[in-house]
Amino acid sequence: MTTERTSAYADAIVAIARGEHALETVEDELLAVARTVAGNEELRDALVDEQLPVGQRLRLVESQVLRAAHPATRTALAMIITAEQSSHLSAIAEAVANRAAASRGEELAEVYVAVELDEPRRAALKAALERATGRKLDVKYHVDESVVGGVRAKIGDTVIDGSLARRLTDLRTRAGG
Repeated sequence: MTTERTSAYADAIVAIARGEHALETVEDELLAVARTVAGNEELRDALVDEQLPVGQRLRLVESQVLRAAHPATRTALAMIITAEQSSHLSAIAEAVANRAAASRGEELAEVYVAVELDEPRRAALKAALERATGRKLDVKYHVDESVVGGVRAKIGDTVIDGSLARRLTDLRTRAGG
């Protein structure tokens, strides 16, 4: 998908979400749906299968992912599916999140941790990342067991990988194998 097309879908979704006064909710839910779809090969394959009727694909997502989602999130996802853009869901969701963060004067930061963090740890990590980057951040936390320990953060094109897995890989590389 071209950046122009991703931008157009993101702009439309942001407009829908703003119209419903639910931009933050929609951005969070759309990112969660995109992560769920990306992590479920069967669901991902079904959503991009143009041989399946659109209604069936919509029901698949409704039943598995969107039970409690905001109506604007369901509308956005329906638009993406009916326009045969499901294979670009992650790119669209990320563009929506970037626009939402920018509208608040922030930059999107996606942070991957091995376990769910409590609010004081989230606040401390956000403060540390803001000090390190010199930017005001909208931090989205994702639990990713492959991180093992530590944290991996993606802020724009910058990746900060302080995970235990990364440190072990670095040690192996320095030790020659």
